[in-house]
Parts: sequence; C-alpha cells; structure tokens
Amino acid sequence: MLNHVISAPCIPTALTEESGENGTSRSNQNPCLQNTFADGLKDDSSDKSSNSDCKIVTRLNEIQNQKHTVHGNNRNQQRNERRNEVSSYPKRRMNNYPRSPPMGGYRTRRMNNIMINVPSPFPPNNFINFSSMFAPFYTAPDRFLHRAHLMEVKHTPEGLNCGSIWDQLSQAIWKKFITSQQTEETYRRKMGLWKCLYVYIKTYFPKYGLYLVGSTMSGFGSECSDVDMCLLIRHVEVDQRSEAISYLSDIYKLLEHCDFVEKLKLIQAKVPLLKFRDCKQGLQVDLNCNNSVGIRNTHLLYCYGRMDWRVKPLIVIVKLWAQWHNINDAKNMTISSYSLALMVIHFLQCGVSPKVLPCLHSIYKEKFNSTCDISTIDIHEELEPYFSNNKQPLGELLLQFFQYYASFDFMQYAISVRCASIVPIEECRNVRSVKNDPHHWKYLCIEEPFDLTNTAKSVYNPEKFEQIRHLITTTAHTLMHTRNLESIFKLSSQTG
Repeated sequence: MLNHVISAPCIPTALTEESGENGTSRSNQNPCLQNTFADGLKDDSSDKSSNSDCKIVTRLNEIQNQKHTVHGNNRNQQRNERRNEVSSYPKRRMNNYPRSPPMGGYRTRRMNNIMINVPSPFPPNNFINFSSMFAPFYTAPDRFLHRAHLMEVKHTPEGLNCGSIWDQLSQAIWKKFITSQQTEETYRRKMGLWKCLYVYIKTYFPKYGLYLVGSTMSGFGSECSDVDMCLLIRHVEVDQRSEAISYLSDIYKLLEHCDFVEKLKLIQAKVPLLKFRDCKQGLQVDLNCNNSVGIRNTHLLYCYGRMDWRVKPLIVIVKLWAQWHNINDAKNMTISSYSLALMVIHFLQCGVSPKVLPCLHSIYKEKFNSTCDISTIDIHEELEPYFSNNKQPLGELLLQFFQYYASFDFMQYAISVRCASIVPIEECRNVRSVKNDPHHWKYLCIEEPFDLTNTAKSVYNPEKFEQIRHLITTTAHTLMHTRNLESIFKLSSQTG
C-alpha cells in the first residue's frame, strides 16, 4: 500500500516540478493537480496508514520544492555576478596595455627602482630563501646590475710573475690594464642609463627591444668607452637604408622630450646611428637599429674574455696603443675596436703554440651561429672553463702579437676567428652572404664571425694601410729591444 501511494503522485510531481524563472515550482502553479491529489487523500482518510503515507509524500514534495527554489535562486545569482564581473573589465588593446596615459602603464609597473641597488620583491623569510629561487629582476638591465661586481678585474692572477725576463713588462701591462679598464662604478652608471632608456622607450613602444652591446658588455671597455646600444624592432633584418632610418627617427622625436638627453643627431650612414649624450652623467651613446650581429659578437667576445685571464689585458693594451697612434677610428679609414679585438683573439688561436684560446664556433655550434634566435642569447653566459697548456707570460705574448702581424701576408689571407685559421681572401670574396660585398676585401681583411663580411673594410685607403702596417712593424722591433711598455707609446709622430 505504501509503495502504491508514493509512486502514484511522484510521477507527475517529478515531471512538473521544474523551477521557473522566478525560482518557484510549477506544481504550485497548477491548482487542478493539487485538488485532484487532495481528493484522493480524503477518500482514504479512514485508512491510518494512507494518511501517514500521504504526509510523507507531502513532506517529500515540500523538500523537493525547496531544493529547486534554492537552486534556481543560486543559478540566477551566479548569472548576475558573472555579468557584473564581465562588465567591470576595462577595455584593453590587443597588446594588453590599458588605454590610460602611457606613463601610467608600463612605467608604473616596471620603473620600480631606477637606483643601482634593486631590492628583492619577496619579503624576508627565515626558512626559505626566495631570492635564490626567483631572481629579483624587473627589467633586462637589472640582471646585469646584479652581476656588476664581476665586470671589473680586481685580483692579480697567480701566473703574472713567473720569474722570467718578461716579468717587468708583464707587470707594466697589467698595471696599465687595471688603471684603464672600465670600473664597476662606470659600468653601473651605464646600466642605470640603459634602464632609464629601456623603460622610457618601452613606455611608448612596448614591442621594441633595447640591447646594450659593445665593449661595455664584452668586458674590453675602458673608462672613456662610449655606450653602444641596439634598438631591436623584430628578430629579422630590416633595410638599413630606409626602415632603420624611419625607426630611429621615431626614437629621435621621442628623446627630444627626454630631460636627460641632449645633442641628438641622426647620422644617415650605411648603418644609420642615432647619437646623443646623457647630460646627467656625460655618457655618449650610439644607437643603431636591428644590427643584431652586434648582439651576437658581444656574446662571442665576452665568452672569449672568460676563457683565459690574459685575453682582456692584451686587448685593452692593443686598443690603447692604437688610440695613441690614431689608428683606432673607422671613420678615418683605420681599424675599429672590434677588429682589433678579433686580431688579438685570432693571434691567441693561431699565432702561438700551444694555443691560448679554442675555437668556440667549433665547440658550441648551436650557440655561435648566424641562425641562432637572438632572444635565446645570454650575453653574459658562463661556458665550461677552458684550461690552456700555454703558460707564456703576458709580456711575451704582447711582443709576439706585433711580430705575428708584422710578418702576416695581408695580400693573400684574411683573419678568421670563426675558423681559428687564416682564410684565402678570394674565398672570402666568393662567400654568398646577404651583406657580403666582394669589393670590400682589399687591404686589411678580417672576417666577421657571423655575417661573413669584412670588419676592416674601413681600411680601404692604401696609404692608411701602409701606415698601419709600418706602425706594427716598428712597434714589434721597439718592444723586442726594450721590453718596456712605455716605449711603444713614445714612437715618433712620423711613425703614427
């Protein structure tokens, strides 16, 4: 009897008790159904068990109605909350930056601290060292600021003095290198300028990248070195004749309103440059556009400088020597600093036995090639340590550097760091490369390790070339007889 009474009214109840839009059950809205159900209960009123069963059914229906009512109300409430939440979102552009004034967006989020000491964003914790888990970097320059203490050489190497006749010359080279190298303070000031420009440019051009390249980052810079930067628009080459000028013109207009920039000048050369000066710190800046090879060779030079302690002092001394004799200026048809660095590295690869430096292009083919994605390059990457069997003192290596190039056959061979060897000039002329021009391989030929052009193409004047070669020969002769570093800086003006 109980099963019959329960099953009979439950079937229509289940079919009709769906919540409406106002959260009430449809069974409450159907009086005919309710009256029929009530009449059936009155006919069986004499049966006590039937009354009990009906009460149970009524109670079950009430519970079910309450359940649907609550469920309907919750569903309507959640729907309204979602609508309010969606409508509260601010309108955003495709690059995810809000439409608020540009200074209030990127600059607010990223310009956390322009000062040198960048604080950790994580609170102090006595149990977990969060700083060791997550590097506290806010912008690209912050990562290099974190390593600023490693850029200046402060310790004298153990192999400087070996008890030979070269010790005095080696000590003089090291002393001049220490007093001329880029200090940690100067490096930090350049990083601070980079960060200011990085944030300022990214505020208006969020998709642009800004890289600091050259001797500042490679470790071969001096106190008077300029700041070289690369504006990266996209990770492909751009037409330097038209596109690069257009992009640099936009930056020119932007920096005109920058309070710490002065003496802006756009130079429309084969590789256009935007030159300006930081009026607060007196730093001279050269900004190019999408000359990505500068990022690659900065990475390469930094890694070579970390291979052996003798690399940095030799390159810095050779640069100082070239500057003293006015042959370190590509604009005046002489040798660029980059070409001088490649000459020293090539000599340490091929001009001595056993070699001082390996060929990184052969050891790390996946890192040092022209197809490697720029975004994956870590300029200050630490490679596996290299231990050379060559133990020659610094002074002897400097002398042999000048002797090597005094007898070098410049008319037949080019200098190649990529191959760690000499390469016939005719072979370099015939290389198929986007930037390679056969007419650029004339007198002094130094292969660019990535785009395979001649980095010394500025030496196209035969008289300038003869002046350079004569100076190298005279320096080698003078240093061999005197073993005095100052003697190579006191050569007659007719020689330089």
